[in-house]
This record gives sequence, structure tokens and C-alpha cells, in this order.
Amino acid sequence: MKSEKKRMIPVSVIIPVYNVYEWIDFCLESIVTQTFSDFEVLLIDDGSTDGSDRKCQKWAEKDSRIKVMPKKNEGPSIARNYGLQYAAGEYVVFIDADDWVESTYLEKLYHAIIQNHVLMSECDVYRFNNVTGEKVYCACSGRMGRQYTLEEHMIYGAAQIWKCMIKKTVFTEYGIKFPDCHGEAKAIYSLLLALSGGISNVEEGLYYYRKFRCGSLSEKPRENHGDENAVGLQSSDCLLQGFQEQGVYQKYEPLLRKIVKLRLSERLAGLLYRREKKEFCLLAEQYYSYIERKFPNTMNFRYMILGGYNLNRILWHMDVLQNPYGRFNFSSLISLMNPAEEPFLCLHKNKYREIMVRRDIESEFWKIIKEIEPEYIFIDFIEERFDILKYAGGYITRSDAFETLEQGPAKEHIIERNSEECFKLWEISFQNFIEKVQVEHPKCRIIVIENYLSEEVGDIYEKTYFENIDEIRSKNLVLKLYYKFVSENFPYIPMIETADCAYYYTDRKYEYGAIPSHLNEIVNREIADRIERNI
Repeated sequence: MKSEKKRMIPVSVIIPVYNVYEWIDFCLESIVTQTFSDFEVLLIDDGSTDGSDRKCQKWAEKDSRIKVMPKKNEGPSIARNYGLQYAAGEYVVFIDADDWVESTYLEKLYHAIIQNHVLMSECDVYRFNNVTGEKVYCACSGRMGRQYTLEEHMIYGAAQIWKCMIKKTVFTEYGIKFPDCHGEAKAIYSLLLALSGGISNVEEGLYYYRKFRCGSLSEKPRENHGDENAVGLQSSDCLLQGFQEQGVYQKYEPLLRKIVKLRLSERLAGLLYRREKKEFCLLAEQYYSYIERKFPNTMNFRYMILGGYNLNRILWHMDVLQNPYGRFNFSSLISLMNPAEEPFLCLHKNKYREIMVRRDIESEFWKIIKEIEPEYIFIDFIEERFDILKYAGGYITRSDAFETLEQGPAKEHIIERNSEECFKLWEISFQNFIEKVQVEHPKCRIIVIENYLSEEVGDIYEKTYFENIDEIRSKNLVLKLYYKFVSENFPYIPMIETADCAYYYTDRKYEYGAIPSHLNEIVNREIADRIERNI
């Protein structure tokens, strides 16, 4: 008698489980109610000690599609690899046990693969703030309604694995496993894209990623313990090694250089307020050294930023490591050159904004420039649109971040930005700034990026004016005077024009805020290219 052939399951859902007692029910409820029902769920209990294992068993008793697979605690990478080993599905998805998905998550990812004859599909996501309850939509397939090319996706695609459905044979035939390191998905995401040869994008937010959960690895990364590999470099090593093992390193070497720099920049951005200053700066130096070793003769200079937050996003696209320690956002030249003589208590619910406001009121620019010794200072005047507050013998920038302080000084004695007094004060401050840089840091070049507030918001298909267009234009007129002053009085300072770039407006789905001070990633990349041609 012939043995009955086991039916292949279309999809295996692999979920590492470790001490998520509070969240696992919500996660599994979103899975068992999927509109696509032909799947299995492998709950890899990674040695939970909080009762999560008992909850998993109860779910398995209620739903035959759910299997609990206990093992000793070894971390999420080993747990995912363990699940892959036993997965019966033709396709696999990986879901984190503290997250959840829309009811159409499996159906739409599966149909995207089948209908488009590809090996990999991906959806957009929502980042859910576990502290505030706010959610932010994040487009993963491209920007402004334009989809990434495969190469762009390898560089700029959000390197998380839980928004993807992948044919299991991509892992098994190429021998791909999750490395046991922090940022394990970053180590294989771009390689999976390259080996799949294409991806089908579901342009809907189907996955909810829970941020700032107490005890999560993203909220409290693994301790460094003096091991540089614990905070990003092992992930980069595994990425490069993976391309070498598959024989495609030379083909993708220029992309890999940018990918590594971008991933390490992301790591630094996430650790700026989670690490002590000494440890953070040491880590940044390790990153610079790593890039020099892996990609000799590539751009690897230090620089500082004085300008709007969008200037960070522009320089993000340059082929260089971005170290957020050198950023001065929410500051202006007047406050930088005329600091207040007395400090005050500065508290903000957003730690990054708090750091930037502290830098403004304490005039830390000159201390940090000595520490970094940058080759370049990149400046735009977007933050010069804010009024100035007289305080304790100096000035403070009344930026968006300052205005939303939970505690700060009385907001009196305001100098309005469009006043003659403010313009004269700015002229003197800029002249003094240039002179001080030239005298104390003669090897440092200043480059001005002529950015303005965006008048429009939209995508590549349509756009509309912001409702406060008159206010925007009024502020841009002030900024134009500042840029004109620099071009007429400091002709040796390079100025990068931007307003003539295509798509010089705000992305209506921009995850960092669809506001006039933010542009979009298409034009940000174009401006970055212009800067690179001038350095």
C-alpha cells in the first residue's frame, strides 16, 4: 500500500516567542482571523520564563494550525532558523510576537507573489508607538508613488523581515540563515532581494510594528561589552560575506558600499540618546575604521550639519557615514553665536529634540567641532525662519522643538524674524561664525545648501499648495535675503541651488511629517548628488 503524500501547505508563519505574555494573544488573534486560512503557525518558544509558553499551548489546543516548538533560549535568529528547518509551507513569513497584522496580510502577500510570478513580496507598515499610541505609516516599496528599482530597494528598502513573504527555497537552496547578531535582518535583506531577482509590492499598511516596548531589543539593544560586533559590525560582515558566498559580490560592490554606510548610519541614529557620550563616540570611530578597511579609497570624511532636519535626510543619501553627533537642528546662527549666560531645565517628550534644544541653549557647537574636527560644515537656513527669544544676556531659537518643550523659560522678549533688528543681528552672527571657523578650523570647508520651505505637497502624479501658502512664501522671502547676503559677501563659499530640482515639494505620505520644512526622498537624493559633485 502506497503511503499518502503529505500535502504542501502554502504558507508557514514563523513566530519566535520570548517573554511576550502581555502581547502574544493580540498577535495570534490577528493571525488566526486571516482571510487567507491555509497556513500553519510555528510558535518557537525560545525559553520563555513569564508564562508565554502556557499561552502558546492554549492557542495550539484551540487551533490545529498552530504548533508550539519549545527550545532553550538562544535569541530570535536561532529561533527563526529553527522554524525554517521544520516549516512545511512553500512560502514563509516571520512575525514578531509583540506585533500584529491586518486580516488581509497573508492573502495579499501570497496573491502578490502568485499573480506576479516572483519569489518575494512585501507590504507597507505602521510603526506603532507603544508609549503614546500614535501610529506612523511607512511606505516600503518606494517614494512619492514611484516604486524602487531592485537596486534602489536593496539600498533604501526598510530592512525588516516581518513585512515580507518569501519562497522557502530562497533560504534552503542558497543556504541562507539568520546570523546570530544584532540587526540580523539587515544582514540578509538585500541579499534576499538580489537572489529573488525582483519583488512584488503591496502598497498597503498590513503590518503593525510595536515601538518602545519595555524589554524589546529595539528599545534596549544588546549590551556592547567592548565587542564592536554587538552593535552593527557583525551584521555588516555577514552581509558582505553572504554576497561573497553567492558569487555576486563584485556585481553589487558599489551598492554594498552604500548599503553598509546607510545601515551603520541608521544604527548610530538609533543609539545617539541610548548610549553614553564616550561609548557612542568610540562606536562611531569604530564605524569609520570599519568603512576604511572594507572600502578603501571611498569617501569617509567627518562633517557637521547646521540646519533643518531635512538637511539630515539630504545628506543621508550621500555616499558617506552620517554621524548624528555632528548634527545641530532646531538651532540658528544668532543663538549659536550669542548663547544665553544661564541654563534652564529643558525637558521634552522627544529625546532627539531635547538633545537638539540643549545644544542650542548651551551653544555646544564650538565644543563639538573641536571633538569631531570635520572636513565640512553643511548649512541651510531653514531654521532661520523662527523668531528669536532674548534670554539671560543671549538668545534662544524659538524652533518647533523649543515651542513644544515640556518645561522651559518664559517666552517673552521676542525678536520677530522678519524685523530689521533680527536681520542685522543675523548678518553680524553669520560674519562672526565664518571668521571663527576660518581662524580656529582653517581646514574645514563650509558649504551652504539653498533650501526653502516647500510650497506644495503631493506625489509624482499630483500636488496641491499648502493651506498656509502665504505664510510659507513670506518666510521664504526672508530666507532668500539670507542666501543673497552670503552669495554677495562671501563668494568663495560654495552654494548649492535646490529650488530648480524636479519634485521640489513635500511627500504627502512622508513618514517624518508632511510639513513645508520637509521635502521628499526623490529630491533629497538629487540634492545629495549635487553636493557630492561640489566636494
